[in-house]
Amino acid sequence: MNQLTPDLQTGRSVGISDTGRVRENNQDSILADDALGLWLVADGMGGHAGGARASEIARDTVRERFDAGASLRDAVLEAHHAIRSAQQQQPDFSDMGTTIVAVVERGDGYEICWVGDSRAYRFSLSESALELLTRDHNVAGMLVAAGALSADEASRHPQRHVLTDCLGLTGEHEPRVGTLEDRWRRGEWLLLCSDGLTGELEDREIERILVNSDSMAAAQDRLLAEALAAGAHDNVSLVLIAAPKLPVEETTSGGSRWPWPFRRRSL
Repeated sequence: MNQLTPDLQTGRSVGISDTGRVRENNQDSILADDALGLWLVADGMGGHAGGARASEIARDTVRERFDAGASLRDAVLEAHHAIRSAQQQQPDFSDMGTTIVAVVERGDGYEICWVGDSRAYRFSLSESALELLTRDHNVAGMLVAAGALSADEASRHPQRHVLTDCLGLTGEHEPRVGTLEDRWRRGEWLLLCSDGLTGELEDREIERILVNSDSMAAAQDRLLAEALAAGAHDNVSLVLIAAPKLPVEETTSGGSRWPWPFRRRSL
């Protein structure tokens, strides 16, 4: 029943996607392209064939458009339009859509874009600390942003799976694309994942696994194993990316050599 993707251990990143314990097929798609500097997780929805098709369109469109020179945000929006076009051409897929979280690397920094409730985390090896970087585009996340719910309350909220934005969203409005830019820090990892992982494991459990793993490959395997042991009611997908080797200058103060300071916008 469990279907693993081909091995994506390509040096600086690892990635895996599993059907889980309950679903009959895998509607998630992942990408780990170290050479291009592009990594993503897309979590499809809209029926067995539709969800898988939507996440595949998102993955392939983002890769193609980014490789052709588009910004990550524009590539994500083009993926939305590609899914909308497929909906119109194939009425059976009219309700398909997908979430997405993607990272691109530029110099000594990176940019993250996301739509929906697939997440990006930063894990500091030196501090053994996990930090959520994205905010869920769902009803619970909207209430957190408004100050009406705590993060712990949101994790148990009955509408935490009701998305407010996704790629393929019908109507005249484009989906809201969350973006942030930051610089790499020595020894850190980025974790991209679908809600199939975070729906089974709380942040502190993910942090514990990362702290106690001696490699990304080991962390990947343990995260999947514990999500499966917890029930894996949805497809489980994740990508882990290691920071590049950084020069000593990264720790100096003043005269920053980084292409940008940390910025989060369009949440």
